[in-house]
Amino acid sequence: MTRQARIALVEDEDDIRLSVEDYLTHAGYRVWGVGSAEDFYRRFAAEPVDVVVLDIGLPGEDGLGVAELLKANPSVAVIILSARDALDERLSGLRAGADRYLVKPVNLEELTANIEVVVRRLGTHPEQPMLDLPRPVQQQSSRSWSLNTQGWVLMAPSGKALKLTAREFALLYRLISLNGQAVPKKQLGDEIFGQRVANSADRLNVLVTRLRKKATEELGEPLPVKTAHQIGYAFTANALLA
Repeated sequence: MTRQARIALVEDEDDIRLSVEDYLTHAGYRVWGVGSAEDFYRRFAAEPVDVVVLDIGLPGEDGLGVAELLKANPSVAVIILSARDALDERLSGLRAGADRYLVKPVNLEELTANIEVVVRRLGTHPEQPMLDLPRPVQQQSSRSWSLNTQGWVLMAPSGKALKLTAREFALLYRLISLNGQAVPKKQLGDEIFGQRVANSADRLNVLVTRLRKKATEELGEPLPVKTAHQIGYAFTANALLA
């Protein structure tokens, strides 16, 4: 059963990523690999997985931020694979949400054994969708907004396109998935910036303000992300994930 689990490798060193990917593929897993957190978010939206094998020292957003974001989804296990072997580093990784912390260079049989353990913990059948992400009702409309989950582009009802950053995409994906339901600022901020960030709600407010301004300037119409006072934010227009 575990041999059919879906694995993502997030590792910026090509030699390591390709060798691990090759080993796991020959072991019977379904595997894809990327070299950055941003590339992972883009691919993960289109090809969800069961286990993420994750380096910490990535270009751009580090692996701890990815682990913290994935912690909110119990259907995905995280194994950190890092050269950082100090106790405080390992504790930080586990506190960020990793199920396992392995130190490079790792024996690939040991990595495989850890994958098997975390997949058994998931307790899900490998032929069933492992991620039960809420999706809005997919009703096409000439007045619908559309979020492209592969290209990270928001399409306005007018047909104009807005290119998004990783965090802008994560924000809109979460809100659109909830069909107008408001998400508390603290919860949303922790999901996007990580629970270890003390001022995540304040950073979320800045992100929303900038995104609203960006949408108005590039799309020529206001972004329907509304502030639900004393609650949080909600995407209030008809929208779909594409």
